[in-house]
Amino acid sequence: MRTCPVCGKRNVLHKAEALDDEEEVMKALSRRLAEITTSSSDIELDEAREIIRQLSNFNLRWNIAALDDFIAERQSVLGVGMRRK
Repeated sequence: MRTCPVCGKRNVLHKAEALDDEEEVMKALSRRLAEITTSSSDIELDEAREIIRQLSNFNLRWNIAALDDFIAERQSVLGVGMRRK
């Protein structure tokens, strides 16, 4: 159940609506990950590691080959990921 932002009534959240939101979240996380560079602080690199974890989890459902490639490229460039070297 969710509350309608317009009328305030409680209604059922449809799976399609949730997936639309998930797509936007993935885009935002991907943009943020692209902004992080090798010269970023340790805190930002930890953030990159967390973003990679989240994107990988999302992509288990979406199965987007380009996203897998992007995640692998960012892990390689930044030297971070879910597994330490």
